[in-house]
Amino acid sequence: MIDILKFGVPIRVRLTLWYVFLLAVTFVIFSVYLIFRFQDSLVTAVDNSLQITVSHTIASFDQEDVDERDRLTISRSEPPQGMNPNFGMRLISSQNEVWDTSGKLQDQSLWGATEAGYSTQTERETGAEWRVFSQPVLTSRGQTVAWVQAAQSLSPVKDTVNDLRVQLLLGIPLVLLFAGLGGYFLANRALRPIRQITQTAQEITAQDLSRKLAYRGARDEIGSLAMTFDQMLERLRSSFERERRFTGDAAHELRTPLTVLKGQIEVALNRRRSPAAYEKTLQELSAQVERLIRLSSGLFFLSRSDQQKLSFEPVDFDLQEWLEILVEQLEPLAREKGLKISLNVPADLSVYGDSDHLIRLFLNIFENALKYTPMGGQITITALKVPEETQILIHNTGPGISQEHLPHLFERFYRVEADRSSQTGGSGLGLAIAHEIVLLHRGEIDVQSEPSQGVTVTVHLPDRPHP
Repeated sequence: MIDILKFGVPIRVRLTLWYVFLLAVTFVIFSVYLIFRFQDSLVTAVDNSLQITVSHTIASFDQEDVDERDRLTISRSEPPQGMNPNFGMRLISSQNEVWDTSGKLQDQSLWGATEAGYSTQTERETGAEWRVFSQPVLTSRGQTVAWVQAAQSLSPVKDTVNDLRVQLLLGIPLVLLFAGLGGYFLANRALRPIRQITQTAQEITAQDLSRKLAYRGARDEIGSLAMTFDQMLERLRSSFERERRFTGDAAHELRTPLTVLKGQIEVALNRRRSPAAYEKTLQELSAQVERLIRLSSGLFFLSRSDQQKLSFEPVDFDLQEWLEILVEQLEPLAREKGLKISLNVPADLSVYGDSDHLIRLFLNIFENALKYTPMGGQITITALKVPEETQILIHNTGPGISQEHLPHLFERFYRVEADRSSQTGGSGLGLAIAHEIVLLHRGEIDVQSEPSQGVTVTVHLPDRPHP
């Protein structure tokens, strides 16, 4: 059944078939239980009737007649069970001599042994079953002088049980039919929003991800599916928009140095120049090539980060010594702008991380600080040890950054418009790369700035995780 339901059958039909199948199994199990319980209750009723009849018959005997051990007879004033053709009773002595009978008589062998209690006997010719109850007649001294046996045919019980079985066999299919129709109606109604979702989803394309399902139904499983689908569409839209912006910005950033290279090469080829002019042109070409190399390197790094293919080999290292080496590399650039760099790092402060990635991280931040700090300004690098992490703060003096730009500083190719010029250069990837490196170390990075108060970049590096 499961293999058949897998292929080409609508889900509403499968749900209905499973519902009907489970309901049928439930009905069958319940019907079997009901029949056995009903038959058992009918047999119990027969047993109780036989016991009452026998007890009433024994109670009708005169105790003096019983004590004399003479022949006893069954009272005729009130025949036991009336004229019931399926009932019989006999009175026999303790030596199995039949003293009296009432109702339908059975063969001697079908009455069974004279033992107190119930037994079930079967007729040889017809196969009919009889329920027999036997009880002794006792004298006042407790001696058995006779036995009273009553028998009731079980044919009415079997007929009643068979009638119930037939009614169930006829009724269950009708119940299953109505249940199946009702189940199909409910399944079709419950799955109707799925068709609407499917139709809307087919109309959504990569060029039009702004559409939403806007499901207005109940907040059930289907409502949850619709809301999840809308959330997925929003993520896809943001991702596509980010990728389109990334691709456009990358093309723009690549086109600018390539255009400059092409123009300078054509100018150099079109007219003769002095060796000094050629040398200057080559230096300019070298600067543009360097810019291309830095841009392609940044793009490659971000691509590998998106694919989670960055190497990561963290170790413990001395932060003070390590930062001093980086600052020494920046000193020549700082002197050109008259900037002062101060380093405030406690001795013996170690951090846990990948040295190569962290070098790239802090060089990007330091270079941004050098780039946007005005002449004669100052850059302060401070390290703090706080519970469970180390904080490195890089503050530079200057005009600062407007609040509306702060949430976007770590986006790729994002630059404050006032600074997006050839004077500052850069590709807008520095802080994006720094952000990816910090995430690789399971840390955080944030930027704080106030107008005319400069900029403070804080890097949070967590301690070595416990084994």
